Amino acid sequence: MPFDTPSLPVLVNRTQSDLAGDALRRSDAQVLSRALSGAVYGLYGYLDWIAEQILPDTADEETLERIASLRLSQPRKAAQAAEGTASFTAAAGRVVDVDTVMQSNDGRAYRVTESVPTVAGTNTAKLEALDAGTLGNIESGTVLTLIQPVEGLASTFTVLAPGLIGGIAQESVESLRARVVRSYRVIPRGGSADDYETWALEVPGVTRAWCRRNFLGPGTVGLFVMSDEDANPIPDAAQLAEVKAYIEPLRPVTAELYVLAPVQVPVVYQIRLTPDTSAVRAAVAVQLQDLHSREAGLGDKLLISHIRESISSAVGETDHELVAPTTDVAAASNQLLTFGGCLWLD
Repeated sequence: MPFDTPSLPVLVNRTQSDLAGDALRRSDAQVLSRALSGAVYGLYGYLDWIAEQILPDTADEETLERIASLRLSQPRKAAQAAEGTASFTAAAGRVVDVDTVMQSNDGRAYRVTESVPTVAGTNTAKLEALDAGTLGNIESGTVLTLIQPVEGLASTFTVLAPGLIGGIAQESVESLRARVVRSYRVIPRGGSADDYETWALEVPGVTRAWCRRNFLGPGTVGLFVMSDEDANPIPDAAQLAEVKAYIEPLRPVTAELYVLAPVQVPVVYQIRLTPDTSAVRAAVAVQLQDLHSREAGLGDKLLISHIRESISSAVGETDHELVAPTTDVAAASNQLLTFGGCLWLD
């Protein structure tokens, strides 16, 4: 049964009743009762705050990080800096020192991570973003300019393919909260499907994971991962290799692990709305996106009844006709149904 915290006026009245009778209604006891009630009310509030910190689903950020450091083998995942290479021209016999800084036109700064003895003509330098996070990711072909000129070097560097990539934001509070709550619900079992998913979620950037036993035959484990917070949520080969390298020392020796990316299958909705306004369209799109995030896991099908229900629950919608899809949308075991947008029909 939850504890009912008395309101401040209730506490004031209680204390006044205790300290003063009718004859003392205008005495100093009035001031004393209000001061004492204010102090007690603050203590009740502090007790409420303490109660919220006990469990991870209501704990604040600082307390949640402390709980995570005790319960998880991988506490809050730190931000990572984007990395890559860039080409530049220089005279022979020069050296580009570590921590040489350059920036893009929009002010994003990068540094050299390994010194480069130059040759005459084109050279290549390894770079990383000064600030960790997704903002450090930059496409190939971008021109970076040295902050301070270096004798014998051209002032511009050109980012090489595939760009400066791998920048990952610090794990969000709610993502960390979900992992901590999951640690209470999912008990480690020495290599169960849940264990593989737990290990994958400990890798920076991974937000969702699915484990499939005997995926490529007896003794094999197929592990599919997603990085929903990245610009491209489908992991590339480097990210898949990072997940595999992290799990290899942890997995049972008898299993053969394959870390794979899901195959995205966009679902495009054809809808005739009433009323057909931009606000209602936006509300319907939000509801369908939420449906995909809740129910469209790896290999899961979307029920047509749930699709219609999501559209009907949009704010402002009074009626609709769902032209496509007309039946449940199925997915193969390695496929992920994603929201492909809406085609609005007249």
